[in-house]
Amino acid sequence: MNISRRDFLKGSAASVLSVAVLGMGGIAASAEEKKDVEADEVIETPILIVGAGAAGMMAAYEVGKAGAKALVISNSPSASATNGAVVSGTCAVETSYTEEIGQTYSLDDLYKRMITFAHWTVNPRLLKNCVQLLPGNVEILDEMGVEMSLATYDRYGNLGFSEVHMLLTENKWALAEETCKNFGIEFMYNMTAEAPLMDGDTVVGIRATDKDGKVYDIKAKATLLACGGFIANKDKLAEHFGDIDIVNMGFPYNTGKGIDIALEAGGFFERITGLGLNDIYGMNAKASSISVFNANPFMQLAFYGNLITDEHGNRFMNEYMLANEPMSGGGEATLHCKRYYCIYDEKTLMRMKDEAYYQSIGSPSCWTSGAVMFPSPIADFDANLEAAIAEGWCYTADTLEEMAEVSGCEDIAETVKTYNGFVEAGEDTQFYKNPQLLQPIDENGPFYMFEYNPSAFNTFGGCRTDHLTRALKSNYDVIPGLYIAGTENGSLYSSPYYDVGGTCNGLSLASGRLAGMEMVKYVQE
Repeated sequence: MNISRRDFLKGSAASVLSVAVLGMGGIAASAEEKKDVEADEVIETPILIVGAGAAGMMAAYEVGKAGAKALVISNSPSASATNGAVVSGTCAVETSYTEEIGQTYSLDDLYKRMITFAHWTVNPRLLKNCVQLLPGNVEILDEMGVEMSLATYDRYGNLGFSEVHMLLTENKWALAEETCKNFGIEFMYNMTAEAPLMDGDTVVGIRATDKDGKVYDIKAKATLLACGGFIANKDKLAEHFGDIDIVNMGFPYNTGKGIDIALEAGGFFERITGLGLNDIYGMNAKASSISVFNANPFMQLAFYGNLITDEHGNRFMNEYMLANEPMSGGGEATLHCKRYYCIYDEKTLMRMKDEAYYQSIGSPSCWTSGAVMFPSPIADFDANLEAAIAEGWCYTADTLEEMAEVSGCEDIAETVKTYNGFVEAGEDTQFYKNPQLLQPIDENGPFYMFEYNPSAFNTFGGCRTDHLTRALKSNYDVIPGLYIAGTENGSLYSSPYYDVGGTCNGLSLASGRLAGMEMVKYVQE
């Protein structure tokens, strides 16, 4: 395919719509105070879905299709302001798209690969249930009018099959919402879930507030938490990943409220926590544009497989992993230091004005991601390089000793010397990087050094569920009335990210559908 994932992402970008919320007014109060005050309004619904992203919307679809009623609330201003609305692709095999190319890779093959990759740390029955639903996700999106195309390139270079169905329709979640509304599903936006409503150990709804502080008690027999994790919550990020800057590439509404509510209802935080890491660029919190679509293209250099160091100038990873598996093992490695740096000599960097780095190093066959993602010279080279320097995430120096001073990476000179020794020998005896990506750094300079923070679209992990998405206590008893789907389901996602593209979205859609079907059964008992 002659189109990069970045271009696909641009085509999938959803505009954030302004949605009026019913019943504005009330007195603003803290979250704790809101738990104790009397509600301004009580709403009753058989099924309550918290979150309008991938999992929440598909749960609503299954509820509506079954002829049941549900209310969806979201702290976002619209369904289009969710990660599920702007994601670029979804995982599935055994679809009409894979059949069209004659692919025979089966759902059983996919499941075995994923459970093996996760080393059985996830709930195997839950994963199996969700994998079986993946082809149906594609069929449903087709029915909703979402345009799709199978990505036939092998992004990771070792899969041997195609699984990513690119979602090309702009504002696709508006189509999904329209479908659900046609089933009779209702939506309320700018609504923040605050706490569970309990009857003994049974969850019977949610206390929520609107953006003006009006307090609602929303009573329901079945409640689904599909809030998208905690990528926008710096305190929770620090709790799980330490005192480092992780740049949020998603929306600001994923604050971990669903996890807090599940814990308050008696849930147990599962041991797996991870990140859906940015696989488009590196990123830096200092940059003027924190964007998937409009980032400075020098952010790309993080994924070029060149020499990468920590904040002291010491090499700490196999750079090929970040170049070819940025969402999985390679991205995970960037969490082992406070920030990471890529150094280039001036001659190598300046060649990128006229030629893609991938081509300038001989179009290495091992770097399939380079061919797909970075096939062109750096756009607006001079202006973007000047911006990177001005914003403080690109350092320049005539010598390696000077670079050590200006960047703070005190060991960079020795690291470059050692690395060039690996290049000359044709073997990386430190981290065993693929020799095709061992490229020399001219020690005579001048030099450019680019600083990056880890960045991610979402977190993985939350409270434990069973194979039907029912929330569980620490002793594995079911919490009646409470379900968890999507990326904050603590029993579904591997850390690091599964080495199969599109699984974040695919499993979110599938777990939402599974929860929707199970809630319908529960309320009809």
